Amino acid sequence: MRQLAAVRILVPALLVLTAACGGEETPETTDAQPKEATITDVTVSGPPDEKPIVEFKAPISFATTESEVLAEGDGSGDVIKAGSTVTVNYVGLNASDGAEIASNYDQEPVSFALDQVIGGMGKGLKGKHAGDRVLIAVASADGYDPNGNGTTVEAGDSLVLVVDVEDVSTPLDVATGKKMPAPDTVPTLTYDDKDQPKSFTKTKTTPKSVDELGVYPIIKGEGPQVQEGQALTVHYVGQIYPDGNVFDESWSTGEPATFSLDQVIAGWTQGLAGQTVGSRVILVIPSELGYGDQAQGTDIPANSDLIFAVDILAAS
Repeated sequence: MRQLAAVRILVPALLVLTAACGGEETPETTDAQPKEATITDVTVSGPPDEKPIVEFKAPISFATTESEVLAEGDGSGDVIKAGSTVTVNYVGLNASDGAEIASNYDQEPVSFALDQVIGGMGKGLKGKHAGDRVLIAVASADGYDPNGNGTTVEAGDSLVLVVDVEDVSTPLDVATGKKMPAPDTVPTLTYDDKDQPKSFTKTKTTPKSVDELGVYPIIKGEGPQVQEGQALTVHYVGQIYPDGNVFDESWSTGEPATFSLDQVIAGWTQGLAGQTVGSRVILVIPSELGYGDQAQGTDIPANSDLIFAVDILAAS
């Protein structure tokens, strides 16, 4: 995916566990083969509002990723889902030697969308709530395989995570609000058999090209206004204007995309700022606010005008 909306390219898939903490002694390396273990081989102690003490006999490895709630919150608020944004404190250890590879307990809590982190953290947090302390035993396949993290984690290393969930924000599933008409010059948005945006078809009055940005909410959401620089969670479909090739969309994956509003093409940055969460917005984008004279593979020729339908599901 090019510089457009999808976090799976724009944001590394290991947002949180990237740096080893200073001030920690690194255990001596060993040539012993890791024992295949389960989450029951890990012991965690200490109060939930403080950095936990994590103990296990390294080296160990996990065949599958497992998670366990060690201390429950009140269960209120959103349950953590695939598209949720969470605010947490956490500590991560390499199961092969017991070394701490990351922690933020001496800093501010960090926030991230579940699709912005290693798969094991995302799997382990799904279904949990704010206030929970969660132990996650991460199989290497859900960690940093196949290349390691370049410093403290090698290919094949399992991980142990303890995560204190401070807050959960879950995006909408679909735009919701007051329906509004678009001008008859705007191509008509069509839908699939699941009533999800599919593509655009031109009308009799649709111009062949555009010279300025067009922003048309066809569902006006009742959520907060989108601010410049915020991270948005969206579903979208993008097409060559007025009814050419559909070059990208998120609906078929079932997973919305999350991105910063300053990481996308200018037509998105300008067109979505000031819109409200819950809205479905048609963006008609002249080429100079898209990719200009730079072709994007074979999908988007140089100097292409673009058209999108964007459901704004969350902003943070």
